[in-house]
Formats: sequence, structure tokens, C-alpha cells
Amino acid sequence: MSAFSSDGGHSRKGNGRKSTDVLTSLQTSRAWINYAPAKPFDMMLGKHPATTAQLQRELQHLYDHGFRGLVTNTMTYGCEAIPRIAKEVGFEHVIAKLWWTDDATLEIEKRNLDAEIEAIDAVVVGNETVHKAVVRGQAAQAAVDRLGQEMELLQRRYGKPVTTGLHRDDWSAHPEIATEFGDFTFANLQPWWVQLRNDPETAAKWVTAAIQVIRDTPGMPSDRVILIQEAAFPSAAIPPESAPGATPAAQAVFFEKLIESGEQFVYSFAFDAYFATHSSPPGGFGGLWDADLNPKPVVSKLDLGAYRR
Repeated sequence: MSAFSSDGGHSRKGNGRKSTDVLTSLQTSRAWINYAPAKPFDMMLGKHPATTAQLQRELQHLYDHGFRGLVTNTMTYGCEAIPRIAKEVGFEHVIAKLWWTDDATLEIEKRNLDAEIEAIDAVVVGNETVHKAVVRGQAAQAAVDRLGQEMELLQRRYGKPVTTGLHRDDWSAHPEIATEFGDFTFANLQPWWVQLRNDPETAAKWVTAAIQVIRDTPGMPSDRVILIQEAAFPSAAIPPESAPGATPAAQAVFFEKLIESGEQFVYSFAFDAYFATHSSPPGGFGGLWDADLNPKPVVSKLDLGAYRR
């Protein structure tokens, strides 16, 4: 389903950059991070939308620490301004994710994407979209077909690389999402959800093994760009005894091992999502900084240079 033209032939708007630059950067530089605003922003309830001042402060914080590529989490709740502000701060590339909980939300996200497309280098159409549709009781194949249609629509409209946040269950049941849909594969590989919650070395090994399994999918094009979008190790859990190995020190070890592996990944996440500490510890406690922007031990272990494979 790849409709990507490296010369931007399908693009309705452009930002003066070659579209291939973003994929090259993802494959060559570690200076990429998943970003959603810190406290008091609450995406799940739509409370405390991100302000311009908050976005400028936090994006400058990440830029000053050496990050140059950004993956966003939504194009609503004030976050539609992230791509533009990130480019003003100095970020080289921004990948905009469309949050897709229902059709009404998707349409709002797409309108905001259209308004800000000049500052955007690639698009992620939903995060674990098919998995979430099935959980809501929808038919899996219908969700797969719809995802493919939405991705093709945005490919044709903008001529920029398009992908989706790939859940491991979606890949195993519908491998075409990984092998055919969009222009590159962006996998979510969270050890927490396969019960690897206490040993960071084992968790990192699972991530590197899982991405290799995806690479080995029958029918996978040899030139397909395949990357880890999300892989986090929470620095805490509620209650603590539920995962005694989820500590700040263990989080640092997890990323040390992931860096040592040479795998291409986007750091997850910038800041703890304080509203998700109970429902999703990888997001709630997976930040490199806590919800008040205090650094965790992992920050001293970051490698933001080139991959050495």
C-alpha cells in the first residue's frame, strides 16, 4: 500500500524538506523521543489542554538535552501546536500521531493535521488501532480494512511517510499491517504487557527478539524500514509490591541494554503521564523525567548519537 513518493509528488503542501529525510534520521540517529506534555495535561479526560507556554518550555527542555526528532501522541487538546513549536525550537523532524478512539475524534485529528502539515514530516495513523477496536467489540477484519483505507488516504493527500503504531497482537493476526501498510513499520513492544516487569535485562532481550521476529515475517520486503516506536520500562508500580523490580535503577539498566543491542528505537517516554499510573504503568511511570520534569537515573545513560551496528 505504499504510495510514498520520495520527491513529494503527491504532496498538497510541503515544508521544504525531502520526505526521505525523516526515515533516514530514524535509522541513523538515536536522538528521537516520544513526547506528550507533562502535568497538568490530561489527555484521557481532555483536562488542562496544553498551552503554548508549556509546550515551548518542555520542548526546549528536550532540545537542550540533545533530542532532535519527535513523535507526538495526539493532534488535539492543544497538542496540535507541537509540530510547529518543535520546529521553531529547532527540532529537525516531527512525526505526528493521530489519536483514534472513535470516528469523531479521528476527524478532528485529521483536520488539525491538515492545518499543521507544513511542520510535519511523517504521520502515524492511530496507535494499536485494530487491537483497541477489537477490545471495543468491533470486527477485526473491518478494523484492518478501515486502517488501510485511512493510511492510503493520507499517503495520497500529503505524499509524506505514513505508518501506524503496531500492536504485537495485530502483527501476529494481521501481518499485512507490518509488511504492506504504509511506508514503514513502527512497532510497540512493551515488556510490561507480557509480564516482564521485574528484570530489565530480560525485558530488553524480549524487545530485541520481538522486533527481529517482525523483521522475519514472511513477505516482509527486504528494504522495509522497521523500527521500535515504543519500548518502556516503568520506574515504579502501584502498588509497589506488584512489580518490585520496577525501579528507577532498573529503568536505566533497561535502556543501557537496549542501546547496547544496536536496535533502532524511539525513546519512550519523555515524561511520566501522571493520569496513567494505574491504568498503564509503561506510560504512567515510563518517562525519562517524572511528571514534574525531574530527571530519573536513566537520563545520565542516554546515548543520542549515531547508531553503531
